Amino acid sequence: MNYFKFTFLVLMLPVFTGANLVWAEIAIGDIQAIDLGTLPGGSTSSARDINDAGNIVGSSEVLSGDTHAFFLSGGVMSDLGTLPGGDASRATGINDVDQVVGFSNLLNPITGELVTHGFEWQGGVIRDLGAFPPEDDINSTSFARGINNSGLIAGNIDLAGVVWDLSGVPTYPPFPPTVRVTDPGPFTPAIAFDINDAGQAAGTLLSNAVGFRWQAGVLEPLVPLQPDGVDEDAYGINELGEVVGRGLLAPPVRYHATLWPNPATVQDLGTLGGENSVARDINDETTIVGSSETATGETVAFIWHADFGMQSLGTLGGANSSAFGINSAGQVVGESETATGEIHATLWMVTFATVFDVDIKPGSNTNPINPRSKGVTPVAVLGSIDFDAMQLDTSTVRFGPAEAPPAHNGHIEDVNNDGFIDRMMHFKTQQTGIVCGDTEASLTGETFDGELFTGTDTVKTVGCK
Repeated sequence: MNYFKFTFLVLMLPVFTGANLVWAEIAIGDIQAIDLGTLPGGSTSSARDINDAGNIVGSSEVLSGDTHAFFLSGGVMSDLGTLPGGDASRATGINDVDQVVGFSNLLNPITGELVTHGFEWQGGVIRDLGAFPPEDDINSTSFARGINNSGLIAGNIDLAGVVWDLSGVPTYPPFPPTVRVTDPGPFTPAIAFDINDAGQAAGTLLSNAVGFRWQAGVLEPLVPLQPDGVDEDAYGINELGEVVGRGLLAPPVRYHATLWPNPATVQDLGTLGGENSVARDINDETTIVGSSETATGETVAFIWHADFGMQSLGTLGGANSSAFGINSAGQVVGESETATGEIHATLWMVTFATVFDVDIKPGSNTNPINPRSKGVTPVAVLGSIDFDAMQLDTSTVRFGPAEAPPAHNGHIEDVNNDGFIDRMMHFKTQQTGIVCGDTEASLTGETFDGELFTGTDTVKTVGCK
């Protein structure tokens, strides 16, 4: 596996709530992109989902040139094969007990043709989810797209959105005894893309391009991104019932990544500077992943949270990437273009940091810094009711663009007279990397229990003429 590390400045934006100024609580400290490679003989691959144990599923080209579903655990990528007589398969979802779902073609013994059926795989056994009977003579198709920890599978059979129920001991094929159709009528086309442990499924009604959240026979349409709007897709849902996807904006016609905290509320997540974006998955911390066009025309994977907004996840050295899945730890999977132009399955390891208040040059409002100074710059990490500054491991602290270490271990005092102990440190100014024109500087580090933190304060450079 190849590793690519991305470091960048995280901007904290103030949010006003009533009369109070509240700063973001988490930020991105670091992103590492890992090339997951391919199955033997293949040149392209894509990762589609990751469970809380870090096991990953997707698809990869194999030596024959066909595409096969894979399961990756402990650094080993295993070929899941195909349904009987088939030559191609793709894995789309995995739950926390390593049940994998996807779709594969197989040989129809009646017609002699290849058809596509959803599958469920576990422990080396791949099972056909079947389709609508009489499937043998009409070549009915099915696609499994997401699975929850109870074994409920979201997908579609022909143009009917369905939820398969794998409880008990189902018979394969043609399909488990209980198939619950998510659309309001038997002939209304729909696709269910994802399902949570509460049995809520998210998907799209194809005839009128409306996203929905469904549970136990009750379908709730999702409010459009703009009044009287149409054309939206719902791709992911978390345990809170929050749904993500994309919504249409016009004029001009463009799609933006979209969050529905509930079916009646919608939020535009914006883009990375381009016209279009799409959200693909969401975890229970309301951290969202997907892809967005950039101002320069590339399509790049993103991660979004209310505290830091939409941030690029970068690539494996090429121009483009896309993210499709995220787990509870914030590990992200998808695909990326490499420096040589191949598309490879990708794991992004995102390091999150808690944002604490820092005060550069306490007592000063403008925080003047002369980059040419041979002296030191004082910086205080401010304690609060939520943070004990005594727990700061000063050996891990770094300040400024050049990540200067403290000139000494610092001392304890209440610099802002709020009743909480603060940690005061000093950094050699010329080691900080602050240059003329900089308007802010950041400090990073860890607590003794390994919690990452970051803080940013404004600066005004002086002595630069």
